[in-house]
Amino acid sequence: MFRIGEFAQIAQVLTRQLRFYDQLGLLQPVHTDARTGYRYYSIRQLPRLNSILALKELGLSLEQIGPLLKDAISAAELRGMLTMKRAQVEQALHEEAARLRHIESRIAQIDNEGRIDGYDVVTKSVDPIPFVSLRCSCQNMDEALRMVGLVAEDGVRQIRSALRDRLIVVSRAASETDTLDLEIGFSLTRPSNATFRIGGDLVLRAGELPAVETMATIVRQGANAESHAPFTAIGTWIEANAYEIAGPCREVFLEPVTGSAGLAGALLEIQFPVRRAA
Repeated sequence: MFRIGEFAQIAQVLTRQLRFYDQLGLLQPVHTDARTGYRYYSIRQLPRLNSILALKELGLSLEQIGPLLKDAISAAELRGMLTMKRAQVEQALHEEAARLRHIESRIAQIDNEGRIDGYDVVTKSVDPIPFVSLRCSCQNMDEALRMVGLVAEDGVRQIRSALRDRLIVVSRAASETDTLDLEIGFSLTRPSNATFRIGGDLVLRAGELPAVETMATIVRQGANAESHAPFTAIGTWIEANAYEIAGPCREVFLEPVTGSAGLAGALLEIQFPVRRAA
């Protein structure tokens, strides 16, 4: 048997935790010296202590843990609960890391306010473009990126390389519901009436992107935390040159996104149809 301090050292917990668990009846010592009051623990109590600690990590209160221990939760059940909790924590960490990158990018944008260094706006005319696409509403940027990735991956498999040209995302101005109104698909090397089934029940349908007389464009790298910076640059240019937006934004990927660069690294061109402001 081990005295409480020794058992705490072996279990890597504080002695006051063990005393508290004893008071609650969750983990009582196998022996308490009547004369000295010393608590003694057996190594065989370590699995029970680990169960208490694991259930705490799942967010359960000590009051909730007691009945679970009485029902003798199995090691397999406990492992399954912890595995699920791990996945939740990993997702939360992923979301927080993305939020941190956006915060850092916003700070950089504030520091560079009024400057559009590194981004050159070019105007050009665009001819009509044969296009196969689907239109969807996404609740947030993560959902939008997943949909773009799905179209990109399945489109490459379903559309012959001789017909398939570039991945394009058409984004219409946000509605009052705050959803993202997107049209995602591929430009084609020639007109086609073909349809392509992707993702099980989604269909890319044939259409056409209309010609644009004046398109303000910027080239940037991928969908990442710094994505808003070139949009700020092009917005600054549009206002400074007395233009106004005349149609939905297009994002034309100049490189495949299914390779090593991925969505975050592939070069793309932001395009805004513009006209002279009245």
